[in-house]
Amino acid sequence: MQPHILTIPDEENYQQLVRLAEAAGLRVGADGLVSRDSPDAGRHSLQPTLTEAERQRHLEIIRRGGSGKSIPDPLAWQREIRADRPLPGRD
Repeated sequence: MQPHILTIPDEENYQQLVRLAEAAGLRVGADGLVSRDSPDAGRHSLQPTLTEAERQRHLEIIRRGGSGKSIPDPLAWQREIRADRPLPGRD
């Protein structure tokens, strides 16, 4: 990757850019150079990390999900759940 030089118009914009870079997992040195601290630096800090056992448990829950066959009349069920108000001039 080739280096790029940015000209920042004022200190406030520079500080905003520094905070944004740090939020993205980048490090801004005293000399203004931006670098990555680690290979995972770009990953979002809120990404969940699951063990394989947890992942398998979640997949099993998804697999057991309802097929929809437990609802004998889906249209009646939808009308009942939605509880739409009657429209003027309609039945």
